[in-house]
Amino acid sequence: MKRIHMAVLSLAVLGILSLVTVARGIGGGVTAAEDDRFRINGTTLTKYLGTDTYVNLPDTITTIGDEAFSGNETLTSLTIPESVTEISYNAFKNCTALTGVILPDSVEKVGPGAFEGCTSLTSVEIGENVSSWGSGVFANCDSLAAVAIDQDNEYLTYYNGAIYNGNMTMLYQVLPAREGENYAMPDTVQNIDTYAFWNLQNTKNVMVSGKVAGIPRQAMSSMGSVENAVIQSPTTGISEKAFANNVNLKQVVIPASVVNIDRKAFTGSPDMKIYTTRSSTADTFGKERKIPVIYEAEYPTDFMDSNAGLEEKPNVGNGSGSSTTTTTTTTTTTNGGAQTTPDRDPDSTDQDEQQTTQDPSGYPSTEGYIHPLDVPEPDNVIGKTVIVAGRAVVLMDNRRGQVYGIPGGVKADVVTEDSGQQDQTPEKEGSTSITVDVENSSKTGDSIAQRAYYKKKDLTDYDISEDVRTIGRLAFAESGLKSIDIPANVTEIEYGAFLSCTALADVTIPDSVTDIGTKAFEGTAWLNNWKKDSSGDDFLIVGDGILLAYRGDSEHVEIPEGVKQIGSEVFKGHTEILDAAIPASVEKICAEAFRNCSSLTGLTGCEGLKTVVRGAFYGTQISEEDFNQ
Repeated sequence: MKRIHMAVLSLAVLGILSLVTVARGIGGGVTAAEDDRFRINGTTLTKYLGTDTYVNLPDTITTIGDEAFSGNETLTSLTIPESVTEISYNAFKNCTALTGVILPDSVEKVGPGAFEGCTSLTSVEIGENVSSWGSGVFANCDSLAAVAIDQDNEYLTYYNGAIYNGNMTMLYQVLPAREGENYAMPDTVQNIDTYAFWNLQNTKNVMVSGKVAGIPRQAMSSMGSVENAVIQSPTTGISEKAFANNVNLKQVVIPASVVNIDRKAFTGSPDMKIYTTRSSTADTFGKERKIPVIYEAEYPTDFMDSNAGLEEKPNVGNGSGSSTTTTTTTTTTTNGGAQTTPDRDPDSTDQDEQQTTQDPSGYPSTEGYIHPLDVPEPDNVIGKTVIVAGRAVVLMDNRRGQVYGIPGGVKADVVTEDSGQQDQTPEKEGSTSITVDVENSSKTGDSIAQRAYYKKKDLTDYDISEDVRTIGRLAFAESGLKSIDIPANVTEIEYGAFLSCTALADVTIPDSVTDIGTKAFEGTAWLNNWKKDSSGDDFLIVGDGILLAYRGDSEHVEIPEGVKQIGSEVFKGHTEILDAAIPASVEKICAEAFRNCSSLTGLTGCEGLKTVVRGAFYGTQISEEDFNQ
């Protein structure tokens, strides 16, 4: 890794290096790829089962998989080899003892929540080639005040306790323990990522850049210590739950330029006031929802960064956020299609039409400007979209269409479900593998024990007896099975039961099966062959109405009638999906069913929905909280 830019080199780094030296010196590190504490699928580290304080990852891996170290409370430091290019979703979530991390130059992608909840993390170094950065990477890292980013990294920028994209037009995250009470967002910023202000420890006052067109969903939710937030002109919108769950928030300054405020924008922020001008959209919004509205400021006037003297603002060039012109178009949707027309050029407007006044924030706004969303449309137009700074602002007739979210009145229990990914039965150090009797000792009561035939390559066929009700976690994973006929007495197939059985091409699943765990058949020839087959239906439905897999590419998904539950990870990563129709037969949506369907904005139907497993909609514009309002 090349030289790192950082204003103050923390003594914590020296402590970490000392820790690493001691761990290596006493032989406490794990270095061998064949060590049973590493679970590796191909070149992906899927799980680490050890309890070492220092870990030296094998150089045979390229990916640290989803939740690979999640919940590990003993790991304090590790070495990531140059072979690693990706750190996936929640890879180190809640590693509460982890104090320092160095991401080598080989790492290109860091997934959402990769280090979420690493409460002891104080030192982070990021290499030059990280170009993909997920939401909330350091959320709830209560001790993290600063990071160091390689000076040659063109994709990320660090400045005064916050991480941005390369030209500082996108704010990724304000670090939880950043120093200073005031945070003034650089005026280059046009977009704010989801959870960007999550659980701050010291910051009390926040000023949003005037280049931000709208406050996105959840962008400024759960801000922890923040008491005052200032939005500047010409920001026009505040999305659903943009300021949700801010228990310490006292005041939000909303200029007259804001003409769209979602009804749930401030849900869970009980003690806040709105400071605005009379007769503005914010004024009406507050009064209708019994939120106190004030017309005189009650917040500190100095919003300059309180630690501005410690660091020089990076030179990010002109960038797209400083001097470029944004093209705005209006798309109108009618029953007969869509048409696109250019907005009126503001420069062509007569001087008499524009009257500049002062908003509460002290910044000018244009009273005479007519926002494209306010232009009257024919009766057959049910919605229109305005593209501003690369983001879509949508207005739709709520009587005939839905912008996003779930149908009104729909309720479901949001539950936490053990996906089985944290295998609780690692072999003790020094133990030897014992060949078990296939017919007897692999059973526990009415179950096939977890990992009973794990990696048993010589097992090509197996008859499940009539007393078995459950096939345990990883029971046949990576075995040599070629076919399996699951009898009608089986009701549950747990996590990874047939994971990576590459020769398993013939599978029969009876209607008696009511529960199939995450990755139960992932990597089998049976499932892979189905996904490659373009004939037939795009939905694989097995057991008692379980939607196990999907191979389509439609923007509008209609779940078939008769499906009772949408299985884990069924639509994971289908970024093309805009909405999904859920029939009344669906009672349950399983863990991560729609994970990272980033374009998913709404569901329809859902009349029979009873249960949503937490994480089902991670990385979408739908919140689990919507189901139990």
